[in-house]
Amino acid sequence: MNMLSKEQQAFLDLVTKSFAVSDDVLNTLVTRVHAELFRGLASNTSRTSELLMKPSFIRPPLARPSSVSLGMSISGSRIRITSICVDAKSTPTRSHTQVFTMHEHQSVFDFAAYCVREFVQHHKLDSSSLPLGVTIVPSEPTEHTELLSSDSGRKLCAAFVRSHLNVHVTAITRGAVSALVASRIKKSTRVAAVFDGGVDVAYVEQLGQVSKLRVSDETKSSLVAIDTDIGNFGSRYNALPVTMWDRRVDRESNNSGRVFEKLVGGRYLGELVRNLIVDMIDQRLLFTKCNVQEISVPYSLHTAYMGPIIDELDAVDAVFAAEFGINCSESDRRIVRTLCSIVMARAARVAGAVLAAVVLKAKADADDSVTVVLSGTVFDANPQMLDDTVREMQCRLPHTVRPEVVVQSPSDELFGAAINAACI
Repeated sequence: MNMLSKEQQAFLDLVTKSFAVSDDVLNTLVTRVHAELFRGLASNTSRTSELLMKPSFIRPPLARPSSVSLGMSISGSRIRITSICVDAKSTPTRSHTQVFTMHEHQSVFDFAAYCVREFVQHHKLDSSSLPLGVTIVPSEPTEHTELLSSDSGRKLCAAFVRSHLNVHVTAITRGAVSALVASRIKKSTRVAAVFDGGVDVAYVEQLGQVSKLRVSDETKSSLVAIDTDIGNFGSRYNALPVTMWDRRVDRESNNSGRVFEKLVGGRYLGELVRNLIVDMIDQRLLFTKCNVQEISVPYSLHTAYMGPIIDELDAVDAVFAAEFGINCSESDRRIVRTLCSIVMARAARVAGAVLAAVVLKAKADADDSVTVVLSGTVFDANPQMLDDTVREMQCRLPHTVRPEVVVQSPSDELFGAAINAACI
């Protein structure tokens, strides 16, 4: 029995049509992303690439049976530190891990130095000379941007000097590069993607293919991890299927642009649903007898709620009563669940198509099979989106390319940062 009014159903039909993405559009998207990946590596191009395509060298960890390397992961207010040792066979093993919480308004550089000092003293490590690899996994896309600036290594080292620590920073990378490095210890992984507040994708490339760098003949076959900055795709050339609600979220955000990131990032999926809900409230199609002040606050509907809501209708009651003081009718529950499903389905289809393009680029000069590593809070909270993204990626790839997909935990990014330290 249809419990919705004609007006409610008409609005849902409009949303369904607006968020629908055809197979032709997705195939075109794969082609355009693939071309943009090549363009980002080129030295001379008729138009500037949207993608950063920043290379980081990949090396096996050096055997240091008696020494320790440190890895640091910075995400939100949390800093995690781990230590590893590398045996005579260049196999790294973890020894200690510790989590610290940063207070508001603290300098991230000085707090990082404090954490390292506490870690070294607590675990009684030899601090005569410690290499440190750092990975940045922002819980929000605009978070800790100072750590990705060109002088962040210098500022971090200066903080260590002020704390009387003999620590040298070997690498500062984003989460996908660290996840890629960690996975390659056991597998020939060629692509890694992290879907958190934003989105971060890296893949393995031969240095000789990075024509914007001057390289010698001896180093052309060396492998590098390319941090694609894929979240910025679609920011200039209208290459992605966006709706009026996407444009509104982008316009009202504090980092306008980065269109792909706003279609799939955990910071924005819940906000898209909230905007749809608010529009229905304004048309008196939803929560007509409730106080809707709380749901009207931007970014109050978190993406983590969407998975449970899609899985179980009763979760709508639990979330909206606890978070917004709203008692839902049966039609309210069905509408909210439908809106979450529509937004999540499009995100999975677009994410899968973009990942397929990266897999094709990573496969271009590779004779071996392709392993893809996926991780992030979006997939952790929404397992169905993970399954749908993988299925869509495989649909967009030729039948001859069937990547193995591995789901990583956040601790692997921290492990990868420590391996980066052990490679120097």
